[in-house]
Amino acid sequence: MNPKGKHQPTLTPPGTAARRMAWPARASARLSLFGMLFWLAILSASAGNGEFRVSELSARLVEGTYVMNTRIEYHFSDRVLEALDNGVPLTMEVIVRLRDSDAWWWQSDLLKRRLRYQIRYLSLSSVYQVVDLQSGTQQNFVTLESALDALGDIPPLPLMKQGELAHGKRYLLSVKAELDIEALPLPLRPMAYLTPSWNLSSEWRTWLLRP
Repeated sequence: MNPKGKHQPTLTPPGTAARRMAWPARASARLSLFGMLFWLAILSASAGNGEFRVSELSARLVEGTYVMNTRIEYHFSDRVLEALDNGVPLTMEVIVRLRDSDAWWWQSDLLKRRLRYQIRYLSLSSVYQVVDLQSGTQQNFVTLESALDALGDIPPLPLMKQGELAHGKRYLLSVKAELDIEALPLPLRPMAYLTPSWNLSSEWRTWLLRP
């Protein structure tokens, strides 16, 4: 038994002091990492983000078939343009849906199509090439502006025969455009999924069709 009044020394388990000294260093490293990720996200978000927009959408009856006309405005981000100019082909997907305006969310669409178009830069000839992946049609352009204009000029799309839609009912025709990240070269995909400037997609645009 220790005499009264004497201070009992505190025993520190081996390694505790070292762990205490290392903790601030680890915490500082974590904060630095979080800080880097935060600023990387800010810079990525502000580095010339692009925008897709469905600028026109309509449908009309042509010789007994309803035909869709639509136009897309493509504005790529700086990062996407850099990849394009370095030979990376970019694939656009235009999603088309037609459904009964009274349908519940779980009911199937009357029609759903995914139209795919590609733009790529051919460095040997210094031209931008736009490819309709449905038909295989290719067009070459000297300027990026002309190529993007052609990329957004969607050919008329037959939807359904007049007799397949009920007279007097209302149908919703919806269109959306997006950059297909899955079509990028494999090494680019992880970075593209995590970078806002690569996640390019328009809002849905809707047209009310009344047979």
